[in-house]
Amino acid sequence: MMLHKNQRVLLCLLLLGALISARGELVLANFSTANPIKIMAVGDSITDDCVFNGAWRQYLQPLLDTNGYPFTFVGRVQSSVSGSFTKTHHEGYCGAVIAPPGVMTTPVNGYAGADVYLQTIVADAFTNGTTPDLVLLLIGVNDIGRGRNPYFVATNDMPNLLDIIFSHAPNANVILTKVTSLYNANLTGLNYAAYAANIPIYNAALQAMVNHRRALGQNVFLADIFSVVDIGTMYNGDHVHPNATGLQAVAQEWFTRIQSIIITTNQVTSTLIHGGDVWKYSDTGQDLGTSWSQTNFNDSGWSSGPARLGFGDPTVFTTVSSNRQITTYFRDSFVVPGNVTFTNLNLRLTRVDGAVVWLNGQEAFRTNLPAGPITYTSLALQSVISARVVGSPFIFYPTNIMVSNLHAGTNLAAVEVHSSAIGRSAIGMDMEMIGTGSFLPSLSIASAGNNLVLTWPVANGTGFTLYTSTNLAMSGGWINAAATVQTNNGQYVVTLSPDTVTRFFRLQNP
Repeated sequence: MMLHKNQRVLLCLLLLGALISARGELVLANFSTANPIKIMAVGDSITDDCVFNGAWRQYLQPLLDTNGYPFTFVGRVQSSVSGSFTKTHHEGYCGAVIAPPGVMTTPVNGYAGADVYLQTIVADAFTNGTTPDLVLLLIGVNDIGRGRNPYFVATNDMPNLLDIIFSHAPNANVILTKVTSLYNANLTGLNYAAYAANIPIYNAALQAMVNHRRALGQNVFLADIFSVVDIGTMYNGDHVHPNATGLQAVAQEWFTRIQSIIITTNQVTSTLIHGGDVWKYSDTGQDLGTSWSQTNFNDSGWSSGPARLGFGDPTVFTTVSSNRQITTYFRDSFVVPGNVTFTNLNLRLTRVDGAVVWLNGQEAFRTNLPAGPITYTSLALQSVISARVVGSPFIFYPTNIMVSNLHAGTNLAAVEVHSSAIGRSAIGMDMEMIGTGSFLPSLSIASAGNNLVLTWPVANGTGFTLYTSTNLAMSGGWINAAATVQTNNGQYVVTLSPDTVTRFFRLQNP
């Protein structure tokens, strides 16, 4: 019942690199306390110290420190050290805009007011010999609040800024973010509230631009502080700057997005569906029952286009039928790597009005719809449009669910959107999905004298059992190896004496 050391051995060896795309996302194993991840925080007053010393950076530091991400903030500007907030460098500039002309009338952190725009500031920031590994870029509120064209800012000014960043740091990763609401903004002498309706337009155009850049191979990603900073509870009285609670929400959003682009050795956080992805859709008004949400449903005759999908609002990228039927159906596929088990999904859905989300043919959750069976004539419980919150239809509302029905390879997400009334003048849908789980353990083999040694890591291998087979073609041929398992230097270790039989091994849980 033992291995012959000259015979072939099949190992279920699952490599970390299988999750890494052709782009150069950061790999945590490349960094240490002596070689920390260099993060440059770039932006306006929400990043600078104009309102709060350390702004959101003071809350991001402990999230990274306590979760095993060795890092340092880099930049020419420094906040004051305050308690445990010790990594104080940044490139935040109160009143900053993306492109010239600057709009400030007083100097900011060494720049004359007219020069407080990032296309010159960022270029200067790279001349001091510091090249960041990661740029966190929060900018646009002042551009939109001063009445600049939101689409032009997102598709011309921001791309030019990205070009400047990558010309100086071609291997850097950049996370942009949708900007915060300007609803009820009341900065002294400035009428930012008049342009609040342009914020969703800017954010939607920014999302499309980021997707385009990423499709071309650039390491550009998108966060969404517009959705996570609650307009009712997380702003100062000026309704422009987040309060302490809002800054914590901003930091948590940055942390989630940082996790999703840094490859670790065990835990996995990965964006499986991006906002603005291409979805297939059926907008014919027909009753599709429930078969449409199944993985084997033939959707080859459906139309397709990038989200946001819908009609009746200026952020829509793909217009579906405006015949005002109650229900419209959407399908999108996503790929789970073979070496990952996802156990939790953070689904972020923006919908007008109600929706049911399905995963591989099973209902995952519903929102703003009644309990019980849902048909194509079921109305949403209420309209999501609120007179109190400009932009509420464009908030990506989060739902966390435990999941066990994802499998390696292609999976299916399906969403049915229901209007709250017959003849509604607008519908809309977009969704992000961020998966959290762990890598499956890799099984390794080596010789030790006359013995063979099988090992797998303790960090992500707890609960796995070693199985063996002598014939891969035989159904049900895998049996528990019944081997003695020891631990040594972070590894589970099984030592075997070889014999004349060819054996195959795999790890299995349970």
